[in-house]
Amino acid sequence: MARADVIIENGTIVTEGGRFTADLVIADQQIAALTNNASGWEAGERIDATGLWLLPGGIDVHTHLREPDPELLEGFARGGAGAAAGGLTTVVEMPQAHPTTVTPEQFREKQRLVAEHAIVDMALWAGAIGPPKQTADDLAGMAEAGAAAFKSFMATSSPLFPAIDYGQLHWAMREAARLGLPYGLHAEDQALLADGLQRMRAVGRTDPLAHAESRPPLVETVAVNTALLLAAETGCHVHICHVASAGALALIHEAKARGQRVTAETCPQYLMLNTDDLERLAGFARCAPAIRDQAEVDAIWEFVHDGTIDIICSDHCPFTIESKEAGRNDIFAAPLGLSGVQTLLPAFFSEAVVRRGMAPERFVAMMAGNPARVFGLTPRKGTLAVGADADVTLLDPEATWTVSAGEALHGQKWTPYEGMTLTGRVRRTIRRGETIYDDTREGEERVTARPGSGTFLPRGYGELA
Repeated sequence: MARADVIIENGTIVTEGGRFTADLVIADQQIAALTNNASGWEAGERIDATGLWLLPGGIDVHTHLREPDPELLEGFARGGAGAAAGGLTTVVEMPQAHPTTVTPEQFREKQRLVAEHAIVDMALWAGAIGPPKQTADDLAGMAEAGAAAFKSFMATSSPLFPAIDYGQLHWAMREAARLGLPYGLHAEDQALLADGLQRMRAVGRTDPLAHAESRPPLVETVAVNTALLLAAETGCHVHICHVASAGALALIHEAKARGQRVTAETCPQYLMLNTDDLERLAGFARCAPAIRDQAEVDAIWEFVHDGTIDIICSDHCPFTIESKEAGRNDIFAAPLGLSGVQTLLPAFFSEAVVRRGMAPERFVAMMAGNPARVFGLTPRKGTLAVGADADVTLLDPEATWTVSAGEALHGQKWTPYEGMTLTGRVRRTIRRGETIYDDTREGEERVTARPGSGTFLPRGYGELA
């Protein structure tokens, strides 16, 4: 009789290709079989998944868990706990830290911290800040060390990550194209942003809506237009981060139709919140790009449904309650960024699949398949197939629950979705065959993995099987 480590029985397998009932067999950290009847296998553990959907483990390609960091507001362990509770088995961590990761030495130190602290598996972005502070050898060294992609800011939004000008952007795109890595951009136009902020200061505006009015969708659209022009000229695969502008998405849609290599992501906050929420939440809804009015939200959804947007991610940022409360009196006093790694998968499922009728197969593509393809993790990540890593999210598609910061397992215990009713709840998360989150347990004990059990995923990891 064949031997397995874990068998998940009676669940509905959901893949990009369809849905079907099967038993999923796990051995040696990989999916060993998908079968109608696993009674012929011996197993150390059998999990009854009656009524549950088995999804490929979610992949969040845009997190700010921030190690190294002397204050350690989040970190790979606490942030990874929140990710696991949200049905994620892999995150792709941004380079912002103390210091920002812009050299091979800093990149290797981050790898070491992953090995020491990670709970979910982790790939790493590398920062691109351009000359004179960075050389082509720096980018090449980080690529050689396994960077999943490069990242730059086109506008000043992150205190520890300097924005690049057009000349540096052109340089970085040429290097990214030469090295064969995607190049992610925080795409806001610096001049328009500075002008918007100055306009708000000139009239003494510090109310929450002043934030949105200082950086309207046009700020993104102009930046994306420039990025697409330079990417086309250099042959760079440009990836536009957290798009929250229908105008920018129209340009991306047109570029894709021309055959340009461009991918795009957005976040639940740009699909589920609007400027009414910004007024209500103040600093707790201050992020960049800004939360949009409902008309813009509805327009963005059109590009989710037509495939222009490839990936849904969290852009999780670990800021304290105290720092975000500062936005009550002056919206610009609150730092830019929201928590969201734990709510990413269930919130998007509830809004996209349950409320707006997205096909579950498309949901899987946006939460797992496309992230794995763009960031060099296929075929071992992002799919439920024989030979793939046994990364499985068990989702109850009918469970209704209310989001509460009291359930947050990431470091900073607040959420912009507080009080929101969602349909679809993560019941168990399995990473490479190990249960790392169990919803039947209580409190912090729901996370069952030890720090350091997650592993670093170099770009091309999926090709090593």
